Amino acid sequence: MTTSHDPAVLPRPVQGPSAWKAGDFEHDASWCFALAPAQVEAILEAGRAWSGRDFASLGADEVHSKLAALRPTTQAITERLADGGFALMRGVPVDRLAPDGIALAYWAIGMLFGTGLSQNAAADFLCPVTDRGVDFGYSGSDSQRNVRGYQSRADLNYHCDPTDVVGLLCVRQAMSGGASTIVSTPAIFNEILARHPEHLLVLLRGFAYDRKGEEQAGEAPVTERIPVFVPHADGRVGCRYARSYILGGAQKLGVPLTAEETAALDCFDAIARRPGMALRMDFLPGDVQLLDNLTVVHGRTAYEDDPDPARRRFLHRLWLDLGDQAPWSREDATMRRAFARFGRLGRTLEELRADAQSQAQGAHA
Repeated sequence: MTTSHDPAVLPRPVQGPSAWKAGDFEHDASWCFALAPAQVEAILEAGRAWSGRDFASLGADEVHSKLAALRPTTQAITERLADGGFALMRGVPVDRLAPDGIALAYWAIGMLFGTGLSQNAAADFLCPVTDRGVDFGYSGSDSQRNVRGYQSRADLNYHCDPTDVVGLLCVRQAMSGGASTIVSTPAIFNEILARHPEHLLVLLRGFAYDRKGEEQAGEAPVTERIPVFVPHADGRVGCRYARSYILGGAQKLGVPLTAEETAALDCFDAIARRPGMALRMDFLPGDVQLLDNLTVVHGRTAYEDDPDPARRRFLHRLWLDLGDQAPWSREDATMRRAFARFGRLGRTLEELRADAQSQAQGAHA
């Protein structure tokens, strides 16, 4: 169950570092963590040792042993995510690793933060964020509506991914464009509370989300209602927001959004795009952006690629579950997992292995 809220009493504004605006970081780069030479060498050494391995074969003990030099940095980043919602790790040596070595190293780095989750119906744990020549939106056929934004080079509106933390490793930049921009959702909440409180009840009630055809047999094609905001007694405000999925959910339910619902979503989007709200990041190869999906929404400008396929924009994406670490563990199940724990999405390697074993045993029964 989600946290209840008395509609007669307005929530309090969010205080603290999670409610930031871009100007707060004009002279503050505390969110950027550059890897030291010894840490880079540890990644290279691990990559050499793991050559030819499948990432699924890497055990926690060997990862923590091989990458022990990174632990102070990953711990500092986790603390930064818990308070401020975003961080950038700079210096993963993608130019000195083979493509499979990059994937292995990135998966292992993710294990220092949490548990990797599957991201689509194919149960991919490392998703390539690159243009696959697809149209993204809700104006076309069912196949177009089921396309996900990471498969295109279109401008992406502000949204969060449906896991605790999302990580993006830049392997190659676009020829032009493709900048990442991020906005604090507690800051958006504070602006709505102060200037447009008439929209809060709609946003607190929330919306059903499209599952984009990735549900399994017997599962609904849309989620239960997920609040956009959930205020907590400790002053935090959790957020889930992805407008394209909300629009798709309304279409699949056959129940158009009301004027009040559309106005509330328009208000959220307008505040997110207001000058001074968004912090821009231009990724360099070897950068890893990490975002807390409960306090940050992210977008991306459209981009143009190099005509040479070998030089086109390419990022690896990880979805990470941070287990019992606070503040993520304090969020209820609807906010934390309803958006993407269905079908083969939001599953751990162990869960999928257990499913496969169970199916194999059933086939031989």
